[in-house]
Amino acid sequence: MPPLADETLRNRVELLARSPVLRRASADTLTQIASTTTTAQAEGPDPLYSEGSPALHVLLLVRGAVRLDATLRGRTVPTGWYRAGEIIAEEAAYVPMYRATAVPLCPTSLVQLPAGVLRAALASDAALAIAWGHLEHERLVETQLRLGALAAKTHVRLAGFLLDYARRFGSTERETNKLLLVDRPTASQIAAYLGVVRQTVQKDYDKLEELGGILRVSGGLYLHSEVLERIADQEGPPSSR
Repeated sequence: MPPLADETLRNRVELLARSPVLRRASADTLTQIASTTTTAQAEGPDPLYSEGSPALHVLLLVRGAVRLDATLRGRTVPTGWYRAGEIIAEEAAYVPMYRATAVPLCPTSLVQLPAGVLRAALASDAALAIAWGHLEHERLVETQLRLGALAAKTHVRLAGFLLDYARRFGSTERETNKLLLVDRPTASQIAAYLGVVRQTVQKDYDKLEELGGILRVSGGLYLHSEVLERIADQEGPPSSR
């Protein structure tokens, strides 16, 4: 690949620095990584990459949103929703195959980081390696909580999920200071994500509304953040605390 022009390289460095993880790298490391990156766009239903395919790149989302789907006991289930500024396919730095399928939910722009280049950067840049380790640990714990491995009650896990999702994709109403979700995953998708059945999600919605954590209205869902935080703190995911 020919070297990037100076202005293009500066722009790539700035894009990478939007990631809280990548910005921990030294300036030299970040520049070295940026010099090998490429950009891509996605709009249609085709995945960015598929589970089991060669893990050639780690991806940084610049614009848009992506859902990750993985096969669990013969079923395809959602394992996470991610937005601009977040890294996906982080496993490419260590394993040869992608562990999930990345589905763009809207027009999406991204930066592709070659897996081998990032692997070398992690080996030579201690600050980046530590930040990367924290990212992997956080996602591992969230997966354990999502599947109930830490014995959280289902409505507690739903409260944590809604808080995390709303902080990524929701909006705040100035008049009420409440989070508003207009577009959100279906009850079936949330059920698959949490490892429960759809009826449990509906019952947990009722429970959260009864506790004052949410208010279902026509065309959306209001979230009372303080109430949901108290509920999620019982055993919710780290991102909700």
